[in-house]
Amino acid sequence: MKVTHVETIVAIAEAGSLRAAARSLRKSQPALTKTLKQAEEELGAKIFARAARGVEPTEIGRKIIARARMISSEFRKLDEDIRQIQGDGSGNLHVIVSPLAAVRIVPKVMDRFRKQFPNVHLQVAGGHPPGALAVLRSGEADLVIGPVPARDDRAGLSIRNLVKTPVVVITGKGSRYANATRLEQLVDAEWIMVGARKRSFGIAADFLAAGLPVPDPITTSDSITSLLAMIEGSDRLCSFPGLMLEEIIPRWEIVALPLEDTVEPVQIGLITLADRPLTPAGQAFADAVLNRARYLAPASSDNQ
Repeated sequence: MKVTHVETIVAIAEAGSLRAAARSLRKSQPALTKTLKQAEEELGAKIFARAARGVEPTEIGRKIIARARMISSEFRKLDEDIRQIQGDGSGNLHVIVSPLAAVRIVPKVMDRFRKQFPNVHLQVAGGHPPGALAVLRSGEADLVIGPVPARDDRAGLSIRNLVKTPVVVITGKGSRYANATRLEQLVDAEWIMVGARKRSFGIAADFLAAGLPVPDPITTSDSITSLLAMIEGSDRLCSFPGLMLEEIIPRWEIVALPLEDTVEPVQIGLITLADRPLTPAGQAFADAVLNRARYLAPASSDNQ
């Protein structure tokens, strides 16, 4: 396929109609339709079908679109790579961060990064595995800073360990669980989990190790502000990065439980795709992240 074919497929998928895609590409609709037909003939497959409003991907079209998005992303990165090497400090960088990274790592990284690349558009979004890794693998994100995935989920990834954070359980001041010392006291509590529903419960292994049933968090939130607001002044519980406590305790009516049972720490890492080199801007951001992590705590082990 030609570059214009890839561009056309992605534009139609994102716009949802030929007319809107033609407008976004500043082309006539007949010209766009012709390019799409050429792409479909070359691939030997129908990519889009007419829908009530615009078009929608066929079953095979969804696979083609996913691959086209990855190719399109690589073309953009190649262009940015060359321009940045030649001294043009423009481009885009998409970083996905966990709450700990958002609060304790990224703010300081920004100062160093902006001195080198003041004109790069930086998008910082919250996310957790497995969703964050899916976005990384699709080419939509350049870096993920968050919990290191399990070994079975590391295929194709390059991981640099940054910091190992203790995990605490937090609740509202005055909560009936505020003085709990054992996990068995928390089995029937109402739990809130950071991240998406499909993410595994952070301290499930600790409950299992203690021979206890694993609580099922009925509420999840990608927003730390919303999560803390739901915990403040309540009996709700949440497992939380210990390295963030000094940031939230002065601002929220929240306490950490004095647990005596073992709760395993979480390794936070810098995650990229092993076969996709970073642009100069991406590498500068990664270097600043590694530098910042040295001030938080030593990495727990060698690179994976």
